[in-house]
Amino acid sequence: MKNLNIKSVNHKRGDTNRYCGPAVISAITGMATGEAARLIRHVGGRKAIRGSSVREVTDALAMCGIKSEYKSFGMKLGRSKGPTLAGWLKATVKERTADRVFLIIAGWHWQLIQGRRIVCGILGSPTSVRDKRVKRRARVANVYELHSTGAITTPTEAKKAKSVDANRDYRPKAQSLAKKLGMEISIERTGYGDNSYWIDYEGDLDYVDLGIIEGHCSYDWQEVFWKLQEIEQHQQKKAA
Repeated sequence: MKNLNIKSVNHKRGDTNRYCGPAVISAITGMATGEAARLIRHVGGRKAIRGSSVREVTDALAMCGIKSEYKSFGMKLGRSKGPTLAGWLKATVKERTADRVFLIIAGWHWQLIQGRRIVCGILGSPTSVRDKRVKRRARVANVYELHSTGAITTPTEAKKAKSVDANRDYRPKAQSLAKKLGMEISIERTGYGDNSYWIDYEGDLDYVDLGIIEGHCSYDWQEVFWKLQEIEQHQQKKAA
């Protein structure tokens, strides 16, 4: 079995996903955040990720060869009355050895802790649990100890897995919707034998920063179409 170690969040170009679920999966498996988001979409049956449930994250990790075991250490955990992260860290000094990794939800935010180091989507790289950016007053709602069940892998569901026919079917739909919205789609070679697709639009409004779409870059026409649909729905709600 492979020992688990936290690492920096892997943001590939176009994968600067701002959501914490994909970030922690990336930081324990090494896969890109875009791949992690795609895996969460697969297990959750959703088109877009704007937050991840416990089941979605733990099921996604299980597909990568990582088991999640609930740990309370005798504490009453909860979003409103659970211990603060600072209190949890103080109470688990003996348990937090360098060879144990904990997946934690505190303040509605996923993070990984190994010994005295912590990493999440905000921090980006493993750092001290005493780092000023760590939300130490956040209430701890859930804690899971992570265990390797074998080799850590990137499932095919996390990778570009759309068929050529499906990609061909969504191309005219995406191009038509982009034209309707006054946007353009540019295509770049990734260097791995396939393409990346970029939604280009004018103005100061950034739909990624607003959380409307997960990133400017997509890896197939279906993903482009889904993002354009999210933008269209946002515009329609704003105009209503």
